[in-house]
Amino acid sequence: MIISTHTTDACSPHLSSLPPELLNEIFSTCSLTGDWHIPLTLSKVCRLWRELIFSSSCIWQTIVILESRRTISSIRAQAELWVARSSPLPFNVVLKMSEFERLLPIMSCFFPHIARWMRCTITYDGRSFETSLSDLTLLSPRRILHHLDILLKAPFEDLAGEDKDHNVFFSCGSATYRHISMKVVTTKLPHAEMVNPLLFTSLDITETPYEYSTRSPDLLRFLAHCPNLEHLYFHGIANDEGTLDAPPPAVALPRLHTLLLDEICNQRSILSHLYLPALRELHLRHINVDFELEPYHVPEEGDSDDESHDFSQSPHSDFHTGMGLRKLLSRSRPPLEILDMDLSDMRTKDFRWVFDKLPDLKQFSIVGSDMSDSVVALFAPIAHGDEDAEKQKRVRLPKLSVLRMYSCQQFSGDALVEALSARVQYTDRATPDATLATVVISNCNKFTAGHIQELSWHLDDRLHVS
Repeated sequence: MIISTHTTDACSPHLSSLPPELLNEIFSTCSLTGDWHIPLTLSKVCRLWRELIFSSSCIWQTIVILESRRTISSIRAQAELWVARSSPLPFNVVLKMSEFERLLPIMSCFFPHIARWMRCTITYDGRSFETSLSDLTLLSPRRILHHLDILLKAPFEDLAGEDKDHNVFFSCGSATYRHISMKVVTTKLPHAEMVNPLLFTSLDITETPYEYSTRSPDLLRFLAHCPNLEHLYFHGIANDEGTLDAPPPAVALPRLHTLLLDEICNQRSILSHLYLPALRELHLRHINVDFELEPYHVPEEGDSDDESHDFSQSPHSDFHTGMGLRKLLSRSRPPLEILDMDLSDMRTKDFRWVFDKLPDLKQFSIVGSDMSDSVVALFAPIAHGDEDAEKQKRVRLPKLSVLRMYSCQQFSGDALVEALSARVQYTDRATPDATLATVVISNCNKFTAGHIQELSWHLDDRLHVS
């Protein structure tokens, strides 16, 4: 059947005599076939059809997105029109993809209406996979966007047939609140095409081969589209991004309280350009490298050499980690309570600066550090002022209750015993509600049996050694 798109005031008598319910069924069926703009085309036939199509929500319930050669703004406009016309009914989305990298920007057009989104069908490269969001949420009255998992790699590249890149949606939660989560495979973060905010509260980005690593400006621009994040995990591949041509954008994540950076070399650029006023947990893992890193794009206060000249196996990464932390703490002033540094080190001057800026820190854990006696001494009380020395003492990290040190081979047992003994002798009396409650020393070779016995006099069962 050939349908003219010329609008007239009246249709054929035979068509106009059909009941509206039957026309609705016909139009709904037509919307499932052919081009994505079928409802708009049909609405141009005559006034009767136009009025019927624009007043019938069921005709707009299936949203067919033909992605090839279309701009994201065009797709967004279609999505907004179809979602509005189909209200208050649920809707289904059919995506016919030619570039899988555009999946997330297209999906973002429908996230604001997640409560009405029932089914999603994705077709790409001869594959077709379907997800029922209503089955995932078990008819829960509320759906919440929770976790977004991004894997930077070529989609469907597992020739063994074990690739699970088609598992885009998954869920968890209670019968009342179901959390909708996504796993997206892409070769790059699609910040340039993002038109809607991603309202997930948790984000995990994992790099794979070197050709699919992401530079810090691209990461930060993408994060700017994630304003609701509370948890952020970035797993890299220790690829030096070189010297940047221009400063990356500064990004505010006002709700973020947990940040993990793992195996990256651009920690300074990332930390220096995040505003995280609610940050409570910071985990830095496998950031130490023994090769030289490219210099930062601008000089900053603190860039000078460390006056202590303490030994380090990773001087360049120590420098960038410390400078990144300085900028993050200066910009954000967060109520940080947990600092976890696993094979992630700093210069002595940076430890001193950072410890002075963390009045709320309760737990500090460090693994494989080259920290010297000078750093260990920072745990001891320090005197200030000219009056009674005892009254004028203070401690860095005044709320520290848990200290864990693993495989730290440079500091001496004598220095650790002296610093921690002096600390607990002071805090047990002056601030008994904010004193060390747990101290773990593991595989630190210069901390001997004699040191264990000596420190046990002061810590008793608070000391755990292995």
